[in-house]
Amino acid sequence: MKCRLAVVTPDIGISIATFIRRHVCSLLPGETAVVGLASHPDSVRTDWTVEGPLLDLARIAGGRLRWQVAHALARQFGVRLDRVWIKRFLQRHQVEVVMGEYLDFSMQVLDIARELGVPFFAHGHGHDVSARLRDPRWRQQYLQYDGPGGVITVSRYSREALLRLGLPPSRVHVVPCGVDVPAQPMPRPERNALQCLAVGRMAPQKAPILLLDSFRRAADRLPHLRLDLIGDGPLLPAAQEFVRTFRLEDKVRLRGLQSHQGVLEAMQQADIFLQHSITDPNTGDQEGLPVSILEGMAQSLPVVSTREAGIPEAVEDGSTGFLVEPGDTEGMADRIVALARDPDLRGRMGEAGWRRAAGHFSWERERADLLRLLGLAPA
Repeated sequence: MKCRLAVVTPDIGISIATFIRRHVCSLLPGETAVVGLASHPDSVRTDWTVEGPLLDLARIAGGRLRWQVAHALARQFGVRLDRVWIKRFLQRHQVEVVMGEYLDFSMQVLDIARELGVPFFAHGHGHDVSARLRDPRWRQQYLQYDGPGGVITVSRYSREALLRLGLPPSRVHVVPCGVDVPAQPMPRPERNALQCLAVGRMAPQKAPILLLDSFRRAADRLPHLRLDLIGDGPLLPAAQEFVRTFRLEDKVRLRGLQSHQGVLEAMQQADIFLQHSITDPNTGDQEGLPVSILEGMAQSLPVVSTREAGIPEAVEDGSTGFLVEPGDTEGMADRIVALARDPDLRGRMGEAGWRRAAGHFSWERERADLLRLLGLAPA
């Protein structure tokens, strides 16, 4: 089967990786081959699969963990264990261009693509264009992305970081993530309990405890506030303990990992979208441009978030929502209260967010921009 595009990714089937699902399944349907680590039901929740040709590196190595161990050892000695398999796979499917998800994971395929004379684009997202830039070894390797193809980032913020690294401006492109945007803004009825929603992995850069503290402060002033927090991760036990300690069980639901459809349904039932992103002080991890915020805007939700990384490129402070400084839980609580008390303000900001999502962050726009950049746009 001939495939014009190959996508290289560590996250196949993972429900939270919605942007990768789009690239694999919808960017060039019927003409996309995939190289990566498939997620199996016995190890992690999955809700999508690859329909076209797939080279599953985890299955070849005897499991995802074995591949990770073998790959880490191989890097120490300059050995490329998967090189022959990947090269044959790309040749067999006559791939014309390769796009790799995450700059660090994609590096293993860069030389193979160049040997085959195939342009290679590495797609940066978050950890790979923040924490990795603290490591001199990764900074040096990233400079290899200066040949045919280049780097795609989701925000101007991360592009500037890569330019400071020394990559040529002509090789670093910004294409924000795209989401499904309804044809019309979504009206929301008045109700007794006002529903806030937060969506994201419970990791340090998502700062779920700061978000919960912001909500707690707001709910102390407005007892009719409620919060659903969707996501799991290493800080889930800390979030559970916070809810217990401050006796928020009747106001906060920690809903764990949900399917993408479940997330969209929760957004349609919500009134305000919350996110309190920070830079992880230990690792330097940052957000790229959170898809959950874009989806919230598309669903006509006013957003309260932080001035962190690429977020201000999506949320216009005072227009589509409010932004506060990272760590400012009192300021975030004030903004939640302001929105909760003013249904007209929520409506205006929600509609403004919907218009901004439709104009700048739709999947149709991302797809068109990516296909043009990759040289795969229809003639």
